[in-house]
Amino acid sequence: MSAGWDAIVVGSGMGGLACAAALANAGRRALVLERHDIAGGLTQTFSRDGYTWDVGVHYLGEMGPGEPARRVLDWLCDRAIDMAPLGPVYDIVRFPGGFEFRYPSSEAALRQALREKFPASAADIDRFLGTLAQAERAARVMFAARSLPAPLGAALRWLRRASLERWWGRTTAEVFGELISDPRLRAVLAAAWGDHGGRPPAGSFGLQALVMRHYLNGAWYPVGGAGVFAGALGRKIAAAGGEVRTGAAVAAISVEGGRATGVRLASGEPVAAACVVSDAGAHNTIAQLLPPAARESAWAREILGFAPSFCHVQLYLGLQGDIRARGASASNYWLYDTWEVSDAAWDDPFEQAAPPMAFVAFPTLKDPAHAGERHTAEVVAFTRWEAFSQWRDSARGERPPAYEGFKALIEERLLARFARAFPALAPLVRWREVSTPLTTAAYTGAWRGASYGLESTPRRFLSRALGVRTPIAGLYLAGQDAASMGIAGAMMGGVLAAAAIEPRLLRALR
Repeated sequence: MSAGWDAIVVGSGMGGLACAAALANAGRRALVLERHDIAGGLTQTFSRDGYTWDVGVHYLGEMGPGEPARRVLDWLCDRAIDMAPLGPVYDIVRFPGGFEFRYPSSEAALRQALREKFPASAADIDRFLGTLAQAERAARVMFAARSLPAPLGAALRWLRRASLERWWGRTTAEVFGELISDPRLRAVLAAAWGDHGGRPPAGSFGLQALVMRHYLNGAWYPVGGAGVFAGALGRKIAAAGGEVRTGAAVAAISVEGGRATGVRLASGEPVAAACVVSDAGAHNTIAQLLPPAARESAWAREILGFAPSFCHVQLYLGLQGDIRARGASASNYWLYDTWEVSDAAWDDPFEQAAPPMAFVAFPTLKDPAHAGERHTAEVVAFTRWEAFSQWRDSARGERPPAYEGFKALIEERLLARFARAFPALAPLVRWREVSTPLTTAAYTGAWRGASYGLESTPRRFLSRALGVRTPIAGLYLAGQDAASMGIAGAMMGGVLAAAAIEPRLLRALR
């Protein structure tokens, strides 16, 4: 039996890599085990015909010098990752009737831009922007409670229950209805719900507010593309004597006497460690990796009762030529065919000729390390797992013809939506390829292809079952489910898991 590891981390998504890198800062040796042949989870990249795409990184907030997320990332990787700003406008939202709103990279500019578009709603705008800081303060309490031992976490939640319930215990639609009278203003403010998967009628307002505040000072992109995360964090882990091992699927977490003692690989090899951190998702951890008896506890049943978040389809385009001159930019585009943003998921791509909403990004224009006229674009639409579940038991590379035909239909419809928004760019397309929720599940192990882990509802964020600590001694959770959605949320979930193992790391987060 292999021994000597201070921790085993299951999964090399941003949460797992951040946890292992944080432990490296405390001199701990962590073994990161990744089922896929590439580390990084949704930060990985892939290439075709000379084009390279990110699969899940489009932009990050709070990455300016001295900002909170940037300080944590610099600490994790010894400043090995450079971040480039997207520019004065990071999001462009388009609605029917030629309406466009451009999200500027400062709070003052955002306030002014909103007032210019909605002059009769000035008081509502001020009131709404004031709630963002309040929701963020409540988030700090919630995340602290999730990282503390159960009795202390419960006490902290009780002391701050009013604030938690006010901002995180209500939906975006509820709070927007209370604060904002103009339905079009509500639509503009909620347009980027795809950044976190919290559809306004069901998603927690606290999450909506946290993500909006995350981008108040603009957005950033990793120089060199998303693959730099796994590279830099992997080097930090290795420097401390740890390892990131790919092609190493974990079949089970070993539990002896109520304590996690290591894992068993799919190959049958046992690996021992002082503790185990799962970045495989809370649902997968319980349903697939723990012994059957462990699934019967109240903790396990509560987590297994949560639904997955939205999943997505994504069209990857390779373009040849000067795309900036033809209408592309480093900004992201949210393209709506309806003002009802809550109804903008592509629930049935077979029956619906076009997605009600599509997200378009041009990664090569965000990256100052990119040169030449071979560019990439990504077109994303959110959908439901049920549209693809009939093929869930087929293997990657062996899907039936009906699935391949459905993929081809999705590809054509997403390309048509792209061409409608950027007609001058369509002739420059040289490569195209589609991923579906089955692709996400195959490459990342995400339960039902979920883009953001578990559901983004108030009950998920007020749950006492979710957090970095578990009732099983020596077993911790990392990633989005342990904290919040997205790359930054997963990173914090990993760091909080490391701090639960090594409490002195908390000093580095102050």
